[in-house]
Amino acid sequence: MVPIGIKTIALPTPTTQPQIQVSPSPSSGIETDSYAVVWVGSEETLIVRKPAGLSGIAVSDLAYDQRGIKLTGSSTQLGSSTWVEIHTPAGGTGWVNSWNLTEDLLPIQFCGDTRVNSLIETFVSSVIDQDGEALSSTVHPERGLIIRHDWWNPDVIFVPDAVSGIFSDLTEIDWGVLGGSEFHIVGSFRQIMLPQMEDVFLASPEVKCNEIIAGVTNQGAIWPTELGNMNFYVFHRPSPEGGNKYDWRTLGIGIEYIDSQPNISVVIHYRGDI
Repeated sequence: MVPIGIKTIALPTPTTQPQIQVSPSPSSGIETDSYAVVWVGSEETLIVRKPAGLSGIAVSDLAYDQRGIKLTGSSTQLGSSTWVEIHTPAGGTGWVNSWNLTEDLLPIQFCGDTRVNSLIETFVSSVIDQDGEALSSTVHPERGLIIRHDWWNPDVIFVPDAVSGIFSDLTEIDWGVLGGSEFHIVGSFRQIMLPQMEDVFLASPEVKCNEIIAGVTNQGAIWPTELGNMNFYVFHRPSPEGGNKYDWRTLGIGIEYIDSQPNISVVIHYRGDI
């Protein structure tokens, strides 16, 4: 159960999995030695190079939805980027930027991992309480927290060291444009995103694992293809009964694993538009 103010949300449990009480234990750990591609568009490929770095020669490429990638265990730091050596699908080895890899976890493994309940509980509580330190403890230690004000808008990246101050930082940010217009959404996290997240979390939302819930919208509502290998939970506040059918809001929360431990990487905001 995820507490939302004085309310609670029950995270869904896969029908193929037994009902499990949320209580972290060593047996709830999930181990994987495979990786999958992320942040690569469906019309692109991830270039594998040798040696590491953008100046390296292309020796192979990986599809945007490639899974089952194995690492050799070698890595190198190039500026602010970490490059890792992988075994290519056709044989041989090469290097890719680790930003474009995520630990490969099957949806049924992810949706049955009770540790995610505790992670989301802390995340939601930290948003409601505006507790930056608690929020910081939930996010990806390398990516930080990445937010999209609509799935088609650009990523806004809060690096790990910036997350703890997200509620007090009033720096104006360009979050992208309103759907179907050229009007830019500009303001701080506190001004723009916080009220919309509170609107969902305080409304006894519907919750799904790896499934988008949306109301009526002209823009559609999809989990971005470049994040297709990333597991996620969705929180949906439906439109009021008998009210404006466009007045709904959804948050998609993308979760990645590092050393088999879940972390929140991405929050994507969806809403109705006329």
